[in-house]
Amino acid sequence: MKLFIVAGEPSGDMHATELVHALKNASPDIDVYSAGGPGLAACSTQVADLASLAVTGFFEVLSYLPTIIRIFNQIAAKIEEIDPDVVIFTDYPDFNFRMAKRVAKPGRKLVYFISPQLWAWRKGRLKLIKKYIDKMLVLFPFEEGFYRENGVEAAFVGNPLVNTIPAMKEETRGVQGPHRILLLPGSRSKEVKSNLATMCEAKKKMGGKIEARFSVLKHPSLDPALFACAEEANIRVFEGNPHDEFQQVDLAIACSGTVTFELALSGVPTVVLYRMNPVTYHVAKRLVKVDAISIPNLILKAHVFPELIQEAASPEGLADEVLAILNDPARLTHIRKELARFRTLVKAFDADYAAKEIFSLIDSK
Repeated sequence: MKLFIVAGEPSGDMHATELVHALKNASPDIDVYSAGGPGLAACSTQVADLASLAVTGFFEVLSYLPTIIRIFNQIAAKIEEIDPDVVIFTDYPDFNFRMAKRVAKPGRKLVYFISPQLWAWRKGRLKLIKKYIDKMLVLFPFEEGFYRENGVEAAFVGNPLVNTIPAMKEETRGVQGPHRILLLPGSRSKEVKSNLATMCEAKKKMGGKIEARFSVLKHPSLDPALFACAEEANIRVFEGNPHDEFQQVDLAIACSGTVTFELALSGVPTVVLYRMNPVTYHVAKRLVKVDAISIPNLILKAHVFPELIQEAASPEGLADEVLAILNDPARLTHIRKELARFRTLVKAFDADYAAKEIFSLIDSK
């Protein structure tokens, strides 16, 4: 039995590696080939290194296009040469959807692990999934229902973040003294430029209305100069493990993204902001068909985390939401209870179950 797995980003490589170990534990005789990063290289026969293609942004991708096309064709040729029983695509949708179309053939099963957010937008890709993908392995419970309702076989296999992020220790709650507020403007320079100044201004708006200590997380790769406004506003700038910091704070103000899922797992009440280019926003508003932008709210089916979008994501808007939560003990308690419920609705990634779902496809051939 031969399997081929594709993972084009560091997180995808890490999760795909865990999946490969489970597949080999379940069936030691399988041959696993891969295109991915160092994790997959260590546990499979790697035919292409995709770690070098982890680029973002239009112009960056454009400059890499000849290399991307060359590696794409190389991988497709290798898949045809190896002729695996199953090809597993991990995240990396723009690359992997094209690869699925290229290598699909009768008798070969195609699996997609870690779904792109088709439930929010680009639902046109559902036609492609229904045509080429035999099973979706998804990380969020509502994704399983979404795909099944649209005629796609899917299995909720859990989320790797649940395996690693602890819930907040009860002894850290209700500590006497100033409130502790964490600012999370994003991990990319563009996000920090867009969000941090607004967060700093929100802190100033709260002056005299609440006693609080503020800190902001800086990604190690970012230029310290991006955080000058935080230093000027007497906000502590730190690098390090954000999950350790989550255990120490009462509330966070965060740019929408995976971090909101992490904060919910940690039990941290959060105000979410999201801003984009105005033209892009007006286009997206017509395409996006969900009631919330943050994963915790989608899973809880309620706006537990306030979401401030575009013009609403102003210093005044952020300050008002923070004060409304921290000055209302009943609301704060309600949010924390909802976040405790959140942890019961998600589950840890079960690599053995994911492997079983893949082998069930082979058994049905």
